[in-house]
Amino acid sequence: MLIQLTVLGVIATIVFLILRIKKGGLPAAVAKTCASIFFVFTGLAAIFDTIPAFNELTIGFATFNPWSFFIVGGLVTAAFGDLWLDLKYTYLESSNEFTALGFSFFLATQVLYFVAAFNCFKWNSNPAYIYVAIAVAAIFALIAVFGERRILKVKFGKYKAISAVYSAVLGFVMTFTICCAIADGNSTGAKMMAIGEVIMWISDMILMKTYFGEGRNRKKDVLWNHILYYAAQYLIAYSISCI
Repeated sequence: MLIQLTVLGVIATIVFLILRIKKGGLPAAVAKTCASIFFVFTGLAAIFDTIPAFNELTIGFATFNPWSFFIVGGLVTAAFGDLWLDLKYTYLESSNEFTALGFSFFLATQVLYFVAAFNCFKWNSNPAYIYVAIAVAAIFALIAVFGERRILKVKFGKYKAISAVYSAVLGFVMTFTICCAIADGNSTGAKMMAIGEVIMWISDMILMKTYFGEGRNRKKDVLWNHILYYAAQYLIAYSISCI
């Protein structure tokens, strides 16, 4: 089921990217929502794969961690975030509102991923991992506030505050999942989630340039942003199978 859903998701993503590049507007927003729904379904299928009652006829993992539902919750909020951010191009008069909604839902996604990682992976309750994650979060926030033009080469404008908050939260969660992958070296799930978070950070760096940079909303930027983003979400969805 996971493979079939992934194939359908890849097809839906390709259709969305074609519409996004060539047409845009409401058709692209609908296509993007469909593409995002598939990574939600992939996460749900991964949960069913880990429940023994659903796993009798498959080769896989016969363990189930209820905290993995938080990953599915994060996938759902991310799907809504995708919709809001694409609607900003469809309804230009409400662009600010949709951008703020998109930021808010992706913040919720990162919080839910952190709750899952905190409870699903063996990080040995080592406070050093939390301190390192906080330090990275602080650096990311400071760069967003004071280094937007000199370091990032962007201009956040009215979105500086929420950009700094999102940067901090993403930096914190990404660093924490990397620490979990290091601490729990035998956990494939921890490694997949950490790699997914890193890829998502790269995707967000490209997205930041397209939103707030000059001359960076190019076709290749849009393509790479979404290719990396969907790769990250599918990796995180698949990590449920290995928790």
